[in-house]
Amino acid sequence: MDLRLFRVTSFSAAGGLLFLSGFVLYGAMLLVPLYFQQVRGQDAFTAGLLIAAQGVGALVSRGPAGILTDRIGPRWVAFAGLVVVAAATVPFAFVTTDTREWWLVTALVVRGVGLSAVTGPVMAGAYLGLDRAAVPHASIITRTAQQVGESFGTAVLAVVLQRSIAAHADTGPAGRARAFDVAFWWSIGFTAVAIVLALWLPTGSED
Repeated sequence: MDLRLFRVTSFSAAGGLLFLSGFVLYGAMLLVPLYFQQVRGQDAFTAGLLIAAQGVGALVSRGPAGILTDRIGPRWVAFAGLVVVAAATVPFAFVTTDTREWWLVTALVVRGVGLSAVTGPVMAGAYLGLDRAAVPHASIITRTAQQVGESFGTAVLAVVLQRSIAAHADTGPAGRARAFDVAFWWSIGFTAVAIVLALWLPTGSED
């Protein structure tokens, strides 16, 4: 791998964003079904159906996100997508044992819209401005950053959740819900870092 590619600001930002996608996407995808099962008492099949709403949102925005990326570049599309993801995760940071499921499913649809508007533009931003000979190296680095981020993000949020559950072990279901609140706030915090990094992605004029 040609690590000199990290001298390119937009490539470094894209690599960092792909790493953080592990926290933004896969970490939260660990927390959401566990909340439905451990706090709301849903079985695994029902929890899977509920989180499928996020996929519906992703399908809705995939086409428009690609068109906007071609017109204005990846920076503001990814930035807006991450803001939507953060906002749609906030309801999960206030979950209780009585939070209405339709409200959470709606938030998942909106979250899916945001996530789909992030991945494509970030990948596009990673390659803008690179020489043709650098593209294979860039491909390896971006894929590695994404895969390491997926594993690392899931592991970090799993540890945060486990420690929070242990801290609220004596407070019953309500305490367990508060433990999930803590973990979701961590996910939102990592998304906020990603929002800042998105500002270093190129615009359409920076080809």
